[in-house]
This record gives sequence, structure tokens and C-alpha cells, in this order.
Amino acid sequence: MLRKEYKQHDYLINTYGSFTEARNDRNHVDERRYSGMLKMTAGGTLIMGIWSLIKSFMGMLDDMRSDFIADQVPVLIAIFGSVLVFAFFFIIGISFRFMVWRGACREAAGGKKRNGYIVCAIIILAYDVYAFAYFIYKVIRREADAQDVLKFVFDATSFAILCELISSAFRLRKVRNELKASESGGEL
Repeated sequence: MLRKEYKQHDYLINTYGSFTEARNDRNHVDERRYSGMLKMTAGGTLIMGIWSLIKSFMGMLDDMRSDFIADQVPVLIAIFGSVLVFAFFFIIGISFRFMVWRGACREAAGGKKRNGYIVCAIIILAYDVYAFAYFIYKVIRREADAQDVLKFVFDATSFAILCELISSAFRLRKVRNELKASESGGEL
């Protein structure tokens, strides 16, 4: 894996007395970088979940409007059914993304290794792969419209954020293991 090479400059960072060391070696800098990236992608995952819910709510309202006009279903029944469906997808959709966000932020801040959020991220990735395949299927059958293209862009963005989140989590774990090994004087 390629790592950025750092150059030694002519000036010193800690020229004045300090109670703590600078910790500007490669592993500490990489730890801060991957920790920041993990926290940022976790926030992006949560924001994508909120956007997904808004998008599904708008789609639900559109479907409800077309169902009401087409079938003359009583408004109260249509609203009640739509609210139940929306609540179900809200609970599932935001729960997975919230668990990813919470677990990644905890690992970035405190180093608590939890694999649950990575499993949730992989499940969301699997859904994104399904969405890609379904979009390609619709394009081949020439049934894709502008809404499908926008959904594809959304799913591609979510896929990229989740891939970076998983990559940052494993890189951060590797760097922290190297730091523990160097502090204890042993090798991995």
C-alpha cells in the first residue's frame, strides 16, 4: 500500500519547550489522517441516509397521489398505509446508517474496535451493488428515466463513501497496531 513520504524540513516544529512530544512521525500523522477520514465518511454516510429518507418520502407522496387519482382509494387509508411503509423504511434505512456513523465515530475518537458497523456498511454496499445492477438492467431494457439516473448517482456516491469508510477503518486499525507494537518495542 502506498504511503505518503514526508520530508524533513530545515525548521523544527518544537523549538520551544513543551510538556508533550510533537508526534509528527509517519505513523502518528497517518493515524490522525485516517481517523479524520473515518469521521468524515461516517458523517457522509449519515447524511446520505437522511437524503435517502427524504427521497423515499417524496417518492411515497408521488405514489400516493397517483394511486389516489387512479384508484379513488379513500385518502385516510392511503395516508395510513403510506405512513406505515415510510416508517418501516425509515427504521431500517436510518438504523443501519446510524449504526455505521456511531461505530465509526467511536473508533475514530477512542480506538474502540467494533466490527458491527463494518458489517452494516457492507450490507449497505451490497444494496448499492444491487441498485447498480438494477439500473444497468433498466438501461439495457431502455426503461431508465431521469429519476433512475439520479438514483444511480446517489447510489454511486453512497458506494464511494462507504468504500472509503471501510478502507479508512482498516488502515486506521493497521496504523494503531503498528503504534502499539512500536511503543511496546515488539514487532507485529
